[in-house]
Amino acid sequence: MFIMTGIGISVWAITVPFTKIKFHLDDGTLGLMLLAGGSGGVLMMPFAGMSIAKFGSRAVIIAVGLGFGLLLPLLSMAPSPKDFTLLLFIYGGLFGALDIALTAQGSMVERLSGRLQMSGFHASYSLGSLGVALASSLLLRFGVSYVGCALFDSAVILLILTRCGYLLPHRPEENPRGPRLVLPNRATIVLGLCCFTCFLTEGAATDWSTIFLRFSRGMPLASAALGYAAFAVCMAAARLGGDRLATRLGQAQVMRLGCAVAVSGFGLVIFVPSGIAGIAGFGLVGLGTGNIAPLVFSAAARVPGMSASHSVPAVVGLGYIGFLVGPVMIGLLANHFSLATALGLDAVLLGASFFAARAVAA
Repeated sequence: MFIMTGIGISVWAITVPFTKIKFHLDDGTLGLMLLAGGSGGVLMMPFAGMSIAKFGSRAVIIAVGLGFGLLLPLLSMAPSPKDFTLLLFIYGGLFGALDIALTAQGSMVERLSGRLQMSGFHASYSLGSLGVALASSLLLRFGVSYVGCALFDSAVILLILTRCGYLLPHRPEENPRGPRLVLPNRATIVLGLCCFTCFLTEGAATDWSTIFLRFSRGMPLASAALGYAAFAVCMAAARLGGDRLATRLGQAQVMRLGCAVAVSGFGLVIFVPSGIAGIAGFGLVGLGTGNIAPLVFSAAARVPGMSASHSVPAVVGLGYIGFLVGPVMIGLLANHFSLATALGLDAVLLGASFFAARAVAA
């Protein structure tokens, strides 16, 4: 199921440039349209939590997954920018609800198995994204259209959903007593701010790594794109071994180590005037941040005094806000100061997360 979400985000990454070309959009207009996806995800969070409490995470995964899989090809077929923006808003909402439901399901599996598994789940997400990116690249090289790629990936998602019978059914811990909406407590806010920083970093690497290496380090575009590739591959590698490392060293220690590695990566990117050092730096940022989000998600399901159906949407919702506003904030800072300065602010926030690592301890 985590592979399924990785497929969805990878198809979306292909759809963005296709849409820009199709509708002859400038960067400013496209940027405003892209806000619809993140806004839909943030607004859906509390409703996803209430749905999980009433129907269970498995039912939400099935219902939302069906809509998610069927919607992907429609994004490529939208007849106008207005229709595309509306579909993107719905897509973002479905993706946000799926993220919440999978985190709730994963946290139950962790509890019943008695061992950490969330990093491995998120590694599947990363591998699904990378695998479909490669498959789509091959399909495009063989002359398959963007719509054809989306239809193929949609079929894979619907095929994966046939295995939903193996997910855990609705359990008592998903049906808390009390009000449907609860204000987040202090622990939830701390975890949410850590998630905000992690998602901001991921958004910064996705949107700005290639631009930084191209224009600040003078690399050719084909080589500059290796910055994000290094980030994504190292993030997936970190998650593959994250659960074993957290079991051996402890969750808080792994988060501190990750923050330190990520900050050192930003140091390479910002202070060493070399394209190769920049690629290596973005790789270290991916290696360091790879396990932060899984650790935070796992801890969100264990927040004292709050049920997972309340705490997880609050934490992930703050993370989505980071992914939504982070790249925009970095762009504004880069416009007034420099892109290196803006990335430095990201490093400072990761340094602050180092001191909040105690919040993820079991």
